[in-house]
Amino acid sequence: MNNRKLFFTLVLILILGYCFFSLGNSYLHKDDWKKATSPLPKETISTLCKNFKLDNEHPLCDGAKDVYASDFNDVLRKYFPLKDVHRTPKNEATITYQEVDAVLGEFKWECQDVEHFPESGYSSYRCFYDLRGDRYYRYVFYFYYPEETLYSIRSGSSED
Repeated sequence: MNNRKLFFTLVLILILGYCFFSLGNSYLHKDDWKKATSPLPKETISTLCKNFKLDNEHPLCDGAKDVYASDFNDVLRKYFPLKDVHRTPKNEATITYQEVDAVLGEFKWECQDVEHFPESGYSSYRCFYDLRGDRYYRYVFYFYYPEETLYSIRSGSSED
């Protein structure tokens, strides 16, 4: 019985050690992504704040800190609300490609060709927007075709 207690104690110590090591490592490297990109230029921030109708007092617009492309996640998702970010029924999608392009058009990287999904009867295409222009962090908007209505928004870095 003593060997069994020793074994379980050793396993518990190893598990706890691994957990603390993982947490410590992730804390130490939490800002490593900033080495792969840089803050948005002031002109870009100004354009985005104007396009998203944010006042100069908004934390992203007041110039008090560095602002990165990913910092606009919440603003972007509030401005282009979807009932379910991962899949909005076609008849409930109301935001159009033209509305998205009016706000983010100058940051458009590319729009891909229409894809047809015969099993569901839907066709769609996606457009990539890059606020920084360095291809590191991007927003991907998915639109039904031919309606050109938005049904999903995804974002992430090229390393995700």
